[in-house]
Amino acid sequence: MKIIKNYLYNFSYQIFLMIVPLVTMPYVARVMGPNALGINSYTYSISYYFILLGVVGLTTYGQREVAYVRDNNTKLRKVFWEIEILSILTTGVSFALFVVYILTLGEYEVYLWAYSIAIVANILDISWLLTGLEKFGILSLRNLLIKLVMLALIFSFVKTKEDLLIYILINSIGTLVSNISLWPYVHKIGLPTQIKKLRPLIHLKPALFLFIPQLSISLYTVLNKVMLGLLSSIDEVAYFDSSDKIVRISFSVLISLSTVLMPVAAHAVSSGNSKGLKSILKYSLSFSMMIAFPMMFGIIALADNLVPLFLGEQYVAVIPVLILQSIMIMPMSIANVIGNQYLVPTNKIRIFNFTIILGSITNLILNIPMIFFFGALGAAFSVAISETIVAFSQLMQVRKILNIAELFEEWYKYFFAAVAMFIVLIILHFFTTGWLGILTSFLVGIFVYFAVLHVLSPKFYKLMLTKVKRNDS
Repeated sequence: MKIIKNYLYNFSYQIFLMIVPLVTMPYVARVMGPNALGINSYTYSISYYFILLGVVGLTTYGQREVAYVRDNNTKLRKVFWEIEILSILTTGVSFALFVVYILTLGEYEVYLWAYSIAIVANILDISWLLTGLEKFGILSLRNLLIKLVMLALIFSFVKTKEDLLIYILINSIGTLVSNISLWPYVHKIGLPTQIKKLRPLIHLKPALFLFIPQLSISLYTVLNKVMLGLLSSIDEVAYFDSSDKIVRISFSVLISLSTVLMPVAAHAVSSGNSKGLKSILKYSLSFSMMIAFPMMFGIIALADNLVPLFLGEQYVAVIPVLILQSIMIMPMSIANVIGNQYLVPTNKIRIFNFTIILGSITNLILNIPMIFFFGALGAAFSVAISETIVAFSQLMQVRKILNIAELFEEWYKYFFAAVAMFIVLIILHFFTTGWLGILTSFLVGIFVYFAVLHVLSPKFYKLMLTKVKRNDS
């Protein structure tokens, strides 16, 4: 029951996170245009590496460590303050390096200085504490209120491409305020009673093991935008970034499940409940396939109509990029379950790192020729291949530990239901236009998918129906 409650909290917030860009992206894309939007994406991508260096894997590591000791307040207090002090140290180093970068190599300096606020905000980010304690209600409400204020500020003060600096400041300062707002919860943990016994540096090495995959993941999520800015053009950065946002906004539905289940899985491991962990994995993967297949085929079918309506006619170049990039939703879903819900909670970090590094190397090798010759489309191809390699290599690494055949035993039922939906959507494409056409296609697509799924009747789908019927009766 607690898992369901936490999921609903997180799912509700993720739905809100999906709605906010659905409102802001069309507005910002139109008032700024591809060039200003490309500058924003390019400068954020650079600053992101310094944000990543400041975090140094402590967010994921902190979630896991808090989940391990959450039943012992003395240990919890010690772990929290050790990790927080380490975060202050690593963020200080990162900010100093960022200042050196701006003063020596920085392009678009004023925008980079604006993003430096987000780096400093890392010091105050304790969302990992509340996630490890499964306090998703507090996190969701806090994030909801801050995002609403930021949304109002964007519509009030961002009117033309000349307001790019204001747009960046709203996002950076919003992050800072959001992190500050969590600190009143810390009084429940209390200040450290024996400061001399705190050993923050002992957490650096294990956190680094989690930092490596985060850095590697960034090589095919963030570095693509930096390389597009260097090897192609700022407009191509905007095209890829717009496509990437649409795909990742859609994928956030599945991320919300992982965020809830990771601390649950970690707690199951620390309690020696391996059977419960495998049950969580099986249902989580089934849920992921049930959502990911129609999501992927739906984006492919609707991209041609959706992009001009959503972003504007000046972004038609995004259409083929989005179609190609949407393919990565399926491997991302698999890697999200195997990596974040099994390898990380069970502390199989070396395996996790190996698969992520393999994907990163692949992306880096493909990126140079693909971006040089094909721009944003080449970047989309590279990242789709990289995500597939990550998912496949993770499955290969755990095939002797987990029953892969059992985990995927009914994948084809979700696939065929999604294909049936796709065919209907392609037919509808010739008879519908505008937002009414998109809405009609969306509703018809959902109906067709679940109608076919009802006929094929996979076990997880039947289990969900049984749960719903019990709740109604």
